[in-house]
Amino acid sequence: MRHYHDWEPFCVDPLKPELGQEITLRLRTPARAGFLILERYGEVERRPMKAVPGGLEIRLPLHTSPLRYCFFLTEEKAYLAADGLQGPMPRYDKFFHLLAQPTVPDWAVGAVFYQIFPDRFRNGNPHNDPQSGEWVYMGRPIVRKEWDEPVSYGPGEGPIQHYGGDLEGILEKLDYLEALGIEALYLNPILPSGSNHRYDASDYHNVDPHLGGNPAFEKLVEALHQRGMKLVLDGVFNHIGNTHPDFQKALQDPTSPEAGQFTFYADGSYAAFYGVKTLPKLDYANPLTVERWIDGYHAPVRHWIRKGADGWRLDVAHQMGEGGTDRRNAEILRLIKHNSMEENPEALVFGELFFDTLPTLRAHTLDGSMHYAGFANPVMEWLSGKNVYGWEVAVSSQAAWDTLWDHYTALPLQLRQSMYTLISSHDIPRALWRLSGDVQRFKLALGLLFTFPGAPGLYYGDEIGLDQANPYHDWNGDPMCRGTFPWDERRWNHEVLAWVKTLIRLKKSVPALRRGGLLPLQVTEQCLAFRRMYQGEEVWVYAALEPLEVVLPRVENLLTGQTQTGRVRLSGLGVFRLLQ
Repeated sequence: MRHYHDWEPFCVDPLKPELGQEITLRLRTPARAGFLILERYGEVERRPMKAVPGGLEIRLPLHTSPLRYCFFLTEEKAYLAADGLQGPMPRYDKFFHLLAQPTVPDWAVGAVFYQIFPDRFRNGNPHNDPQSGEWVYMGRPIVRKEWDEPVSYGPGEGPIQHYGGDLEGILEKLDYLEALGIEALYLNPILPSGSNHRYDASDYHNVDPHLGGNPAFEKLVEALHQRGMKLVLDGVFNHIGNTHPDFQKALQDPTSPEAGQFTFYADGSYAAFYGVKTLPKLDYANPLTVERWIDGYHAPVRHWIRKGADGWRLDVAHQMGEGGTDRRNAEILRLIKHNSMEENPEALVFGELFFDTLPTLRAHTLDGSMHYAGFANPVMEWLSGKNVYGWEVAVSSQAAWDTLWDHYTALPLQLRQSMYTLISSHDIPRALWRLSGDVQRFKLALGLLFTFPGAPGLYYGDEIGLDQANPYHDWNGDPMCRGTFPWDERRWNHEVLAWVKTLIRLKKSVPALRRGGLLPLQVTEQCLAFRRMYQGEEVWVYAALEPLEVVLPRVENLLTGQTQTGRVRLSGLGVFRLLQ
């Protein structure tokens, strides 16, 4: 593609403008004449651009956020929208979208994350382990399981199985994580709860004693920050646990102030996450709810940032709202971001937006989201032939690329490199299991994870080839994707581990891979390829299902260090930096 506009200093100056500030927009192009097509107050304005070395330029005030615009190139007789050249003027939806501050902290741009489900990573203190029968959850006594026992997935068994993983265990393995190249941890919930997943907390101001309590949290935060690593917590502010004192008070006294924090119906039922009665939904139409959970000095949104957390991953961020709905969702998300930044100006807040992220992210709410719809789903459907529900799907290389490109180009510019890209998580089957144990395809999935734009999130154990205990034909994600990390290194796939370390090194050391924009390169039946661009550096990435031959200019093979040119045979992932 001859024309390029993305989130880099040449194209947007400053990269993080304030509302009302004068900015410079540039288009990298050989064209010498063109217009900025600007949507302003409901009208479309045509503003001439001037030729500068490397392209076209215009200065203008950032009058709104997001700023929506595209370009018209006079000689090409075409518009350049976010998804490429076209003859007719594109819809606003296809315009570039540029946000004003506040936006993504610098540390999170292209950062390498590691997700940990605390009960399953490492048991650092057996003395705080839950014991079988210690309490009853959803009518069943909990079960203490040995570390190497497989997870059971019969009806109701998922949340009652406890393995004893804790924050002390994470602390013990920070050397391992640092050597891997991890820059930030994302922890699933750590608050007191009767379940192992802890998405139904009974106390929002203390760490679960079975995870080591507040002292273990403080030690973990200190140790991480000493290493220059960050900590993001799972923020569950759509719903709470039904054992929480506020909800118990609401049940006991419908006239209490606490009752107004929830949505009760005439038949005595109440709004809950997916109707699950252990997860009553908070009602943000009530000022007390806003104050108690988000806005007040003691609100957990503020409390845990003050305690040293570096940000939030918001559980089901798109569902939060009023009256059992998502009404005023954007306002609530903006308030969480605002208050987190009041406590720490460098706080990161991203959401679990499983489906279409754009209505939320274009509303200037969050710093990004878990990139299921725009990355994990198309990549894993292409490689496995099944979607996240286990349904067989026919996703060609072209269809996979079209989805990746469509979601990427629709994102606001500042969020493109901070989307939390992933191939596995606590909610979906592990990537290696979805691929029926095919290590080479798994390595290709990992290769895409670390070469595509975004902040890649590695799910604990994926780096050593952790699989699931259930047969490949028996589709299950949660809870089977939540197995324990095997610390016996004889059980590790060292080929995969070495591969992940190589990919992380490239992500962190090659500016085009960490911060660069995206352009299409080539799509065939067995291959998709794309270009990463940043400040004059250009990297070509090939993802090939079968061995193939490609013709390259003079390049550096970033996986081998060799200089190559002409016909090159590759299999799986190819990553090449163009040389002058």
